[in-house]
Amino acid sequence: MKNYDVVLFDFDGTFADTGEGLFESVQCAVKALGFELLDNATLRRFIGPPVYESFKRELPINDEQADFAVTKYREAYAKDGITKLKIYDGNLELLQELKENGIKAAVASAKPQKFLIKIVANLGLEGYFEYISAPADDKADPSKVKLIEKAAEALKADKSRVLMVGDRYFDIAGANGAGVDSVGVTFGYGSEAELRDAGATFIAHNVAEVRDIIFR
Repeated sequence: MKNYDVVLFDFDGTFADTGEGLFESVQCAVKALGFELLDNATLRRFIGPPVYESFKRELPINDEQADFAVTKYREAYAKDGITKLKIYDGNLELLQELKENGIKAAVASAKPQKFLIKIVANLGLEGYFEYISAPADDKADPSKVKLIEKAAEALKADKSRVLMVGDRYFDIAGANGAGVDSVGVTFGYGSEAELRDAGATFIAHNVAEVRDIIFR
C-alpha cells in the first residue's frame, strides 16, 4: 500500500547533512564582514531559512551588508562547501523504493536551484528526483508554500496525495500553507518540539519511520 503519490524532500538537514559545507561558508562570510566567528548553536540556525534572512537575524548588519555576506557565502559554498555533505542513512534506499512503487520524489528547498541541480548530479540521483523546486536565485521568492505548490503543480499531483518531509519549522509551515501532509524529521537541525509546534502531521525519528508513514 502507498499513501502518497508524491514525496517532497527538503534537502539540508532532511535528505543530507550538509552542515559542514554550509557552516564553513557562513564563517567565511562572517569573517569577510569583520565579525567574530559564530558559535555552533548560532550556525545551526542557518539550516532551514533563506541565508539572507539568517545573516540579518544573527548579525547586526544592514541590507547592503547582508547582500555582501550572501555573495561571500555563495562564493565559498560553490568552491568547497557544495561537496561536503553526507546523505542520511536509509535515504538512498528510500528513493529506490519510491521509484519501484511508482511514487514520484522531488526536492522542495530554499537552497538556490543551481546548487541543488549540481549536487543531485554529483550524487548521481537525477533519475530519482523528478523535479527540483527551489529559488532560481537569491532574489527569487523563497516561500516554502510556493515551492511546494510549484512542485505539486509540475508533477500534476492531487495535494491530498502529496507528502512534505522536512526538519525545520519552515518545512512544516510551508506544507500546512500549501495544504499537504508533512513529516517532521528529528534527525536534522530542528527539535521535535519545533516540529510539533509547527503542526507536523507526523513525526519521524529516522528514515525507517518516514518509510513506514509513506507505506503504512
